[in-house]
Amino acid sequence: MQALRATDPRRIGPYEVRGRLGSGGMGEVYLAESRTGLRLAVKVVRSEYATDRTFRARFRQEVRAAQTVGGTGTYTARVVDADPEGEHPWMATEFVEGPNLRDAVLDGGALPERAVRVLGAALGEALGAIHGRGLVHRDLKPSNILLAPDGPRVIDFGIVRALEATAMTRTGAIVGSVGYVSPEQIRNGGQVGPPSDVFSLGAVLAYAASGREPFGEGQDSVILLRILTRDFDLTGIPKELLSLVEECLRDEPGERPTPKDVVAAMGGAPDGGLRPGWFTAGGPETVASQGGELWLPERESGERESRVEYVAPVVVTETAVPEVPSTPARPSRRGLLRLAAGGAAVAAVGGAGGWWWLGRSDEGAGTEGKSGSASSPGRTVARKASVGWTYEDAGPPRVAGGALGALSADGRTLYFAGDDGTLRALVSDGEERWKASLFKGASFVTRPVVTADGIFVAAVNEAAGETGRLIAVSADGEEMWTRDLPSPFFQQPAVFGGHVVVGSAKGTFDGPGVVQAYDGRGKVRWDAAVGGAPHEELVVAGDVLYVPCYDNHLYGVREGGAAEFDAKMDGDVGRPAVSSDTVVVSTGNQAAELFGLDLAGRLNWREPDLEGSYVPANADAFAFLGVTNLGAVLKAITARGDVVWSHGGGGAFSDPVLVDSTVYVRTDTEVHALDLKGKVLWEAEVGPDPGVLLTPVVHGRRVYAGTNKGIAALDVSG
Repeated sequence: MQALRATDPRRIGPYEVRGRLGSGGMGEVYLAESRTGLRLAVKVVRSEYATDRTFRARFRQEVRAAQTVGGTGTYTARVVDADPEGEHPWMATEFVEGPNLRDAVLDGGALPERAVRVLGAALGEALGAIHGRGLVHRDLKPSNILLAPDGPRVIDFGIVRALEATAMTRTGAIVGSVGYVSPEQIRNGGQVGPPSDVFSLGAVLAYAASGREPFGEGQDSVILLRILTRDFDLTGIPKELLSLVEECLRDEPGERPTPKDVVAAMGGAPDGGLRPGWFTAGGPETVASQGGELWLPERESGERESRVEYVAPVVVTETAVPEVPSTPARPSRRGLLRLAAGGAAVAAVGGAGGWWWLGRSDEGAGTEGKSGSASSPGRTVARKASVGWTYEDAGPPRVAGGALGALSADGRTLYFAGDDGTLRALVSDGEERWKASLFKGASFVTRPVVTADGIFVAAVNEAAGETGRLIAVSADGEEMWTRDLPSPFFQQPAVFGGHVVVGSAKGTFDGPGVVQAYDGRGKVRWDAAVGGAPHEELVVAGDVLYVPCYDNHLYGVREGGAAEFDAKMDGDVGRPAVSSDTVVVSTGNQAAELFGLDLAGRLNWREPDLEGSYVPANADAFAFLGVTNLGAVLKAITARGDVVWSHGGGGAFSDPVLVDSTVYVRTDTEVHALDLKGKVLWEAEVGPDPGVLLTPVVHGRRVYAGTNKGIAALDVSG
């Protein structure tokens, strides 16, 4: 790690900067540390990108999409935090100690065959997780693969689309790394999908196994021509691996294997028994003989001080990076947390982006209940809260966003998906009532929803070739039935008209979609076709189901599937919120805004400074609560878009929930409670979040919060 220069920031957002890791195509990379001691690799975007509004919009969306990927068995470096709205946008990923594949090969030569098999299986698992969230990496290459002691990690997924969208990207330019781009990335207008990553994977495996660039070296134009003409050199690759590499490098995307096929060809997923030095011929002893530290040169710059990995290709630059403020001078806008569909008019366009499920109360919008948005002005507000008990047997809650779980009708049982692949039921005193192993190996699991018929969870294991499935569990923890969904691309289930409704893509993520309503026995009672695949959480308000879709439309659907309205938006549609006679919905176009619609989908007002994620409140003083600037500002607004109050404090917030005149919100280590005027009533320490800020679940004087170890239950006193 290099010492900080005079021009380097000492603090980025809420994180203390400890040193420089290097620099790359997007900006400078620093080693930073959170208040809880978590080490992070923080990438600060270069000034020329920071001034591009299109880049900011795409960066905001893609970073939050990338945050849906990660966790045990995914072999990806988790995206922890980001601020795309600051003067110099930044992104923080978990710090992975180990060399990148390029430097490991440059320093030690080709990897042994066993290590290549581990690498290939892990990369197959990683791409399965990335593709399962609707993302395409687009820039898989040796320097974007870190060789940690316990296995490889893929970094920088979900970021290249932001570069594709900038004004600096010209027609004919290629966003990606020459030598590892697919033929369809080179051809103008080519559609880039998951098979493109598999082509890159084949080139990576060829490099790891032979120690040579499969398409040679030289001028970029020459290398690109070799890719288009299939002029590759696979000399030195063990014959047992050669056929798989050749299949990955096929010209036609449809003829390449899937990530699942790659994992199977490599002998299955790594068994988790890896040790330091697994990727060297000498094993752990070789690492020990080198002094126990991982020495990673910045090869392009000639510097050799670094003993930790850098997370981007190093480029010599003297560009000064100004201090990145922890809080902006005024509250900046929060980006929509969802996928941006479509692509720039460059050689690499189209392809998949990321899906992000935004949290809301377990009750439907416009309903009142113990865990919903009920207003009781006369209630005595609580002033103190402390941890009553914790539950850690299942690991952290496994859900991409929103509430950490769901409550039973009486509020006495909390249902949540554990990181161990189980659905768990906890009673109010913290005792485990039951557990059901339902989704081990799944790449994505939704939070449960509860009806009188049971508990319902949707899950998918993309690496296993699943299309997605809806699972029904009885109140006693017995699996009742499982139904296949139309595709791997689906949304958080909701309850509408007594049925469980799921919005899915009919096929590919960027095609048309369908909403299906399941009864308690798993029969589809009705369905509704929509123009695009749903890519945000479906919202129920009264007798209308609101469906935000990839095709830049917000649809309203009645029970039975009848269309209520079709509102055309001017950008990617976020999760709507409905309060009284107003629908607010944010878009992620170049000038992201919040729109106020009437119940027929007609525009009443628009306001750029309110853009973000909102939930209904229906309080006397305000109609909506929302978070902006990646959660760093909590706002209460009226149905006309007027700000009643704002609350910020240098860190991020989860989506809020309003229960009995108290607003509850999660920070990185605490739960905060505010009154209806925005005054903080109490703050309670619960421990680090589980990698994503999950909305607390509230019942009476009990507040449940997700942590990086499991569940913390707060007891609230008046």
